[in-house]
Parts: sequence; C-alpha cells; structure tokens
Amino acid sequence: MGGCTQPNEVGPVAVLEFWVQALISQRLWYREQPILFLMDHLCKTAFQLMQEDCVQKLLYQQHKNALGYHCDRSLLSSLVSWIMAGNITPSFVEGLATPTQVWFAWTVLNMESIFEEDSQLRRVVEGELVINSAFSPDQALKKAQAQLKLPIVPSLQRLLIYRWAHQALVTPSDHPLLPLIWQKFFLLYLHRPGPQYGLPIDGCIGRRFFQSPAHINLLKEMKRRLTEVADFHHAASKALRVPAEGSEGLPGSQAGTPGYLTSPELHTELVRLFNVYILWLEDENFQKGDTYIPSLPKHYDIHRLAKVMQNQQDLWVEYLNMERIYHEFQETMGLWMQAKLESHSTPCSLSVQLDFTDPLLAKERVLSNLQKHEAPQPPLVLYPMRPPVPVISSAALLSQKDATQLVCTDLNLLQQQARTAALRESQQVALDGELLDTIPKQYVNREEQTTLHLECRGSSGKKCQGAAVVTVQFEGMNKNEAISQQLHGLRKEVKQLQAEAAKPPSLNVVEAAVHAENLITALVNAYKLQPTPGVQKVGISLFFTVVDYVSDETQRHPPTRQFFTSCIEILGQVFISDTKSECKKVLQTILKNRRLCSLLSPFFTPNAAPAEFIQLYEKVVKFLSEDNSDMIFMLLTKFDLKQWLNATKPPLSDRTRLLESIHLALTAWGLEPDEDILMPFNLFCKHWTFLLLYQFPDQYSDILRLLMQSSAEQLLSPECWKATLRALGCCAPSCQQGAAPAESTVLVSSSDALLSDKQVMETIQWLSDFFYKLRLSKLDFKSFGLFSKWSPYVADVNTLLGYLVKRLIDSEMACLAQDPSASSKTVLRSLHSVIIQLFKPWILVLEDNER
Repeated sequence: MGGCTQPNEVGPVAVLEFWVQALISQRLWYREQPILFLMDHLCKTAFQLMQEDCVQKLLYQQHKNALGYHCDRSLLSSLVSWIMAGNITPSFVEGLATPTQVWFAWTVLNMESIFEEDSQLRRVVEGELVINSAFSPDQALKKAQAQLKLPIVPSLQRLLIYRWAHQALVTPSDHPLLPLIWQKFFLLYLHRPGPQYGLPIDGCIGRRFFQSPAHINLLKEMKRRLTEVADFHHAASKALRVPAEGSEGLPGSQAGTPGYLTSPELHTELVRLFNVYILWLEDENFQKGDTYIPSLPKHYDIHRLAKVMQNQQDLWVEYLNMERIYHEFQETMGLWMQAKLESHSTPCSLSVQLDFTDPLLAKERVLSNLQKHEAPQPPLVLYPMRPPVPVISSAALLSQKDATQLVCTDLNLLQQQARTAALRESQQVALDGELLDTIPKQYVNREEQTTLHLECRGSSGKKCQGAAVVTVQFEGMNKNEAISQQLHGLRKEVKQLQAEAAKPPSLNVVEAAVHAENLITALVNAYKLQPTPGVQKVGISLFFTVVDYVSDETQRHPPTRQFFTSCIEILGQVFISDTKSECKKVLQTILKNRRLCSLLSPFFTPNAAPAEFIQLYEKVVKFLSEDNSDMIFMLLTKFDLKQWLNATKPPLSDRTRLLESIHLALTAWGLEPDEDILMPFNLFCKHWTFLLLYQFPDQYSDILRLLMQSSAEQLLSPECWKATLRALGCCAPSCQQGAAPAESTVLVSSSDALLSDKQVMETIQWLSDFFYKLRLSKLDFKSFGLFSKWSPYVADVNTLLGYLVKRLIDSEMACLAQDPSASSKTVLRSLHSVIIQLFKPWILVLEDNER
C-alpha cells in the first residue's frame, strides 16, 4: 500500500478496491474472522489516506443487493442466510456492535448512514414521531416502511441511532475513533427535525427513541461508559509520555501538517470532551426545546453543541491520536515486510540467494518455497463403485426391443409391489371384518342367582329379629375365554400386518422406479433434442407397454398409481398426442378397458387423423350404453367437429355418413334420455347442429327427413327438435335464451333468415306430403289422427309450422307490394290452399269407408 503512492504506480484507490472486492466476493465473508481482520486494516488505511469513499461504495452496493433493491439476487445467494430469526435486517456487522474490528464497524456504519439518508428512512421516521406525539419508534418505523414501500421491513435495532450507541459502548477507551463514534451518536440524538416539517425549532428528537425500559437502561449504560472513558483519559493525562518502540516521531512528509495534539495534551482534551458528552446526554432541557444555547455555561462547549444541533457533519479530527494511528500503520508495514522477506529467503541448503523482486526467478522461488514443506502424501486409492441404478445406454434409446425389455423388468417389480400391497389391504379388510363379527361374542349374559343379607338396625328402641335374607335372580355378564383368545390372536395378526405395511419399500423396488424414470427422461430429452422417427417409435412402444401394466392392483396402491400416471402423462404428451398413427390404437385400448379412459383420454386426439375421424367417431357411437356415459362424454369432447369440418372440408357423402352415426346415437337413448347421459346427449345434439349449419343447406333435407322419421316412431327426444329449430332460427326469442351463441340466432327479418323463400316453400310442400302419407300409412293414424303419437313434439312442430307459414305470408305480401297489378284475392286463395294442405293431415276427418 505504501508503494502505490509513488509516482507511476496505480494509486491507493485501485489497490483498496482490488483487495476489498477480493475479500467481499467470498461466501459469508462477514462471518470469517481472518477476512474481518484484513478488512479492519483496509478500512484503517482508507481512513488514514482519506479514501473511505471507495470502500463504502463497494459495501453500499452489496448492502442494497442484500436488502432486495435489485431483481437479481442470485449473485448474492449467500446473503439470504443473513435474514435470521426475528427478521433482523441484514448488516455486515452482525449483532449489536463489535469491540474488535472498530475501523471496519466505523466504515460499515457510515455506509449504512448514507443508505438511511438515501432511502429517506430516518427522515420519515423522525417526521412520524414529530407529527404523532403518541407514536412509539416501532410504530413510526412501520408507518415509514408502508409509506416508502421498502422491499424489506427494517428492524428497529438496525436504526443508526441505536447502532452508534451500541458501538460507542463496546469500543475500547483508548481507540482513536471513540470520540468520533460518540460525535456520530450525538448528531442523531440531538437532532432537531422540526423545521423540516414546517414546525418551529423545537426540542431534540433523540429522547423519543429511548422511551422503553430497555432503551432507558441503554442510556444509563452510556452515561456510565462516558464516565469510565473520562476517568481513563484523566489517568492517562497524568502518566508520562513514552515514545512507542520503533517510532521516530512524525515523518517528514507530515511535518507541515496542522499540529495534532500530543499524548498528554490530547488526553486532557479528551477528558474535557467526554465530560461535555455527559452533560449533553443528561440535560433533559435539550429534548424539551426550551433551551437558548448562547446562554448556556461555557463547560457545555456551546460552539460544538450548536454545530451538532445544526447537523454539521464535519468530523472533529483534532481529537484523533494520529501519532498512534501512524505508528500502528508503520508497525503493520514492518511486520508485513518481515514476513515477505522471510517467505522469500532461500533455505540453508541453497547457496544462491534468490531475488524476490525479479519476475524471471518466479519459478525458482516457488520451488524453493515448496522445499521448505514436507512432501505431500499421495492421493487416496480410488475404488470404482457400482452405480446404485444402472446407467441408461444411448443404444437402448434407439432399440424398441431393448427399451421395452428394460422397462418391463422395472414395471414387473412395481406391479408386484402393488399386488403385495393390494393383498395386504384385502387381508386387513378381512381381519377387520372378522374382528367386527367376533367382538360382540366376547361377552354373553347368563342367568344367575345370589342371596343378599339385608341388615336391620331397628327403630324407636325396638330390636330386630335378624337380617332379612333375599334371593335375587339376574342376567350377569360372562366372558367367553375362547372368544377372548381368538380376539387376541386377531389383534396380533392386525398389528403384524400393520407393521409390514409401515415398512419402507425394498431397495430393488426403489431402484426399479428410478431406473424406469431415468429411461423415460433420457428418451424424452433425446426426442426433444432431435425428434427422429426411431426415437418416436421407442416412445410409443413404451407408452403402450406401461399402459398394459395398469391393473386394479396398480390403481389401488397410491404410490404405484402415481408413478404409472406420471409415466403415461409424460410419454403421452411427447409421443402420443397429435400423432396420427396412434389415434385408433388409443381408442381401441380405451374401449377394451373402460378404467383406462380417464388416464388415456387426454392423449386421444382424433383431429390429428382427419382421414380416420368418421371411423373413430363411429367406434365411439357403437359403444353406447347407459352405464358408460361418463366414458362416452370424455371421448366425445376430444372430437372438435368444427375444426375438422373447416380444416378438411369433407365431401357431402362423408358428412352424411357422420350425420347418420350421430342420428343413431340420438335415437339410441330414446324419447326421454336418463339424467346420467344428458352430458353426452347434449354433445351429440351440438354436433348434429354443426353438420346442419356447415355449408347450409347441404344437410338440411337429410336432417329434416331423419328428424321426422324418428319422431314418427317416438325414437327421438324433443331436445333434438329444439336444437334443430334454434339452429334454423325458427324459435321464438324465449326459445333462443338457452341456446349457445354459435347455435342460434334470433331472426330479425326474412333477409337474415337461414332458409330462403324458395326453401320455405319446398319445406312446406315436403312436410304436407310427409304428414299426409303418414296419416294414411297406418290404421291407427287413420282412426285417431297424428296427435296421439306426436304429442311429445306438438309444441315444436307448432313452432316450425308457424314459422314457415309466417315466412310464406311475408314473402307473398312482399311480392304483392312490388306488383300492384296482381290480384290480392288470387294471392289469398293461393296462400289458403297451401296452408290448408300443410294442416290437412292433422285435422282431416276420414269417413268409415276411407278407413
């Protein structure tokens, strides 16, 4: 450090920054005594060279990181352990203060003072105490934290007024910095913040921080400590001054500097200063605000008191023992030079002295130093260890046979573990049932008889002839020893079974689970890195292999169920979902084993195979039954019919085939579907309307035909009618309310209608013919009409016919308005004829001979 001040050198700031950065980059450096020892000397050197700013700057940045003022805290992950129990705010000086590294504590506390000012924490806390006279320091601190939105809640004991107080208590009496540490405390204790908040100059704020019993005791300790320090310097001022060993007075470079006080005089001045500190600490009038400083006695040192109360930060360096500081610096330099020379001295066996300043002799110096130490021991013998879980070879990831064989070996062990657990559960249930059956038999009531002697004590001086003998018959409880022994044996078996169940799984089971997981993870990572068909085939094979191992036992045992589910989810998401070739196989697997539906349905993606979409849909429809409605619903939700129609644009023949499949499903549940199947039923209705609306009117005639024919046999729910009418826009507004926006639109005018005027007329004619032929098709219809068979649909038929008639009338009226020459009577006759034909099948009365 001394050499760096010479010309052409790097300068003290660079050297200080280098060493401070090197030291504070260590993990948990603030808890390492060797590092704190070096930091203390660096801080002392920085103070002597008046370069404290460069040290404080580095500590300030790390302190802000520790408090969470930056998003990226990973660079200082070691500081997370700083926040200990009690939520103490981080500080490089842990605890309340340090009596050993005072120079380091001086630098750190000054750095924290800068932070307390920059963050405005002290200003806001003092402001809360001034404005709210009833506030405690803790309340003021919480209010300040909320107001400033600090990322970490400061702890009360970290406020600098307490930090300086505690540091002043533990700093040795002869330490050069002690007067300045007390000065720092009084700058906060005697601060008068009133004018900052628009209030008149009032009392000092310090006493507000020392209201609690603990803090009152702290003030008493501080007063006692000031007295001790004053007595120490009084005794030192009477002693003779003895030059320190090795010191030769001030160096020539400092001969022209202002004369610092020498030892006896300095001690005398320090006695006076610390007695002034005692007066400042004791005087309660400063805290009340009714003191006129110029009127105070001289021994109050009113000049310095005014500076303190005006918050002048200039340090009173005239009280520093600079001679001692310089002597200690020289002493440290001497020790370092001595150690440096000794470390580079050649051993006795070498005749040549190596110059430790010559960089060309660096290798010789290193070898020379190594010869002074014992020869290093050879390294320990390394014994190769078998990995606990076999390593997955890259070749196995490309071979379907090898990968399947590996995973089957693991899954066999896991499946056997699940079977053992299921067997143990069954045994437990059986034992519990036997216990429940046996316990009531342990005690039975048996008829017993006993004789009681009732003593007579007499009354009114008359004697008794003796005790009365009474025979009592009752049913008493008797224990069945055989049953009791049986229960004892059962309970013993239960405890043994429970002990076996509580044991951890065997090591080979754990290894199998880890090995299978490693295999799947390696396969997935290899596929994500390079998605080749070979790796995909292996992944698909593993997926169905794991699925084959799913059984009742694996589903009953929670750990095995969780493991199998995780494996299937990972393999399914990566290799099965949206894979065209596997849709059919996944569906077949589900249909063969219903319990796999919830497990495999997320990976059933029929839209990925548009060419097989209809075939897959038909397979689901063929599997309809009342007891598998949940499974059907899960599978149906995977068919995105709209997306398939828009993406593939299938021909009419394919759509007709799909429509017939949907119609088969709707008629399978009959006129009144059970509540359990309403969810899949509604999905089928939605698909029905999707096909109707796609490229309308391609499917209109087919849907109308299927709707009428099925309704004639009462094979269809009226909900199908309502869904169809909503899609066509035939419903009244009240009918439209329950419909989804995609399915229905309330028609405002005929121009917005789905059906054209021509289609309306064709529909009326077709319905007239259909119902007329239906009326004449059966003797039942001829005799009793259509109403009896069509009663479930009459309301919907009424809505459809009413809509068609209204559209017909509106169309004719519009034509009549455009052609004034047309005869209105002719139009009316034509309308009447058409409408009569539409309602004729419903109201026609047939004669006996016609029936």
